[in-house]
Amino acid sequence: MFVILQKTNAENDLLASVATRLMSTPGVISYWVVPNAYKQEIMRLETEANRQLGLPGMRIVNNGIKDVLERDYVIMILHSPDLRHAPEPIIVICDEEQRVVGREVWERSEVERLSKDPNSIFLGKNLVLLHDALTQAKGKTLTFVYKALRFPELDEIHGIQNVISVTLTFQVHSLLSRKAGWDADDPNLGTVLIGFNKCA
Repeated sequence: MFVILQKTNAENDLLASVATRLMSTPGVISYWVVPNAYKQEIMRLETEANRQLGLPGMRIVNNGIKDVLERDYVIMILHSPDLRHAPEPIIVICDEEQRVVGREVWERSEVERLSKDPNSIFLGKNLVLLHDALTQAKGKTLTFVYKALRFPELDEIHGIQNVISVTLTFQVHSLLSRKAGWDADDPNLGTVLIGFNKCA
């Protein structure tokens, strides 16, 4: 575990409370408090990685990364597959008018329901496209969006607010994992960035 040095006692107490809650969350293996000096570089690298991963007719945007990095504190967690799924879809696909044409689904009952819906087209096991919305968007650029999501395990911690989290591209996950001293090549380990503000 890594903690920024030269913080006030109050800040250290706040971060200690957050760390205690994170380390008691099933699936969380370790954490790293991201230095403020890294934020601009993370934003640049994530934006560039998404640009390189884009396909003809589809661009990839991590809308959540900017919101997370603008928080007072950013913590990256290392987690195993035991970490619960995010409380909302991590990925949505939108057309140029911001209409949803696809989204991630993970709840078994929802996957089963949509698999019987003739309007649903599955890409893999957990990404569903809507046939009618795709038809409306034909010939237009689609946007594959990573969203900022709640991280409810931290909602009740006194002294913090506006908690959000975001998933990173594999390239940035690997780079930051190495900076934190973690195994960046283990396919069973993932990372999540969590941002939050101090209460006024």
